Amino acid sequence: PANNLSLHVYCTMSEVFDIFFAYLCGTTEYHAEMRTFGMALQGAIAVKKGPNKDGKMHWFHAFALTTILAFGGGWFTGLWMGKPTPMIASGDVNVTLAMIAYIIVNHTPFDIGYKIANSLPGTILITSFAQMFRSMGTIGFISVAATELKPSKFYPTPIIGPILYGALLGNMGGMFRKGFDEYLANGMPWPFQNAFFIGAWFHLFAHDVEGPIGSTLRETIYMFVDPQTLGLGEMDDRSFAILVMNVFMQLTGFIMLPMFLGPSFSPVAAPMIWFVEFVNSTLAQQPVVTGKSVSPPAAAEAAIQKRNRRKRKKKKA
Repeated sequence: PANNLSLHVYCTMSEVFDIFFAYLCGTTEYHAEMRTFGMALQGAIAVKKGPNKDGKMHWFHAFALTTILAFGGGWFTGLWMGKPTPMIASGDVNVTLAMIAYIIVNHTPFDIGYKIANSLPGTILITSFAQMFRSMGTIGFISVAATELKPSKFYPTPIIGPILYGALLGNMGGMFRKGFDEYLANGMPWPFQNAFFIGAWFHLFAHDVEGPIGSTLRETIYMFVDPQTLGLGEMDDRSFAILVMNVFMQLTGFIMLPMFLGPSFSPVAAPMIWFVEFVNSTLAQQPVVTGKSVSPPAAAEAAIQKRNRRKRKKKKA
């Protein structure tokens, strides 16, 4: 019986891992509907907490704004390449789920829908779905552009166009609502940073088959990470890139929640800022001779000489 129980637990954990792995790869059944619903809920909550916090906004205004905050890129980005926007092409699903999310957040008895969605478990779940929506959407838009755009005569793969197309997806809603100048007034918004970083990584890893950048990137990554060694099975380059991008988006989404580091924290810019501050603080602590900073090699030599003098003094004592 004990062995049977262990086998049952092992099988159950294995099944859970398989489901979670498929979720991160974007291959579970109804994955598109789940992430769309999570994004719609996040948009509805953002409107209720922000522009409609006093509850005086007309219902149609609040609902329309919910779709802009949740699916701004879906409304507008496809137009840049002459494509039907996802909100029109998939309106039966997307708009319907947006309506359901709006009703849950704003019009349930005793505000129970909003309270559940805004609870810690609800926030974690909705954040995960919404981040998956952003990630898979960026992947989809980059892939479309990579397929349809022609490369320049200088490089065998179109680089800038697909990355920009994917970046616009996450920023069109903000620019539409706030206006171009206000949206960019405080520097590069996080959705742009995110797309330029992980979106560029995905595009080069998955689509730059002929160019030296993509081949070098893949060789470097696979030197340190082997999907089979990690128990992920055989994965092609695209599937591995999707997995890595989705994991990155999940982690950054949780890190930037208000109960952790907050939405103003940038997982992309912060490490660079920390490195610059570390270098500056290190240089600021260098010995000074005749009012001038000493170079790093000279500073190291001065530190060694100082330590040797201390040793000699201790021996004499």
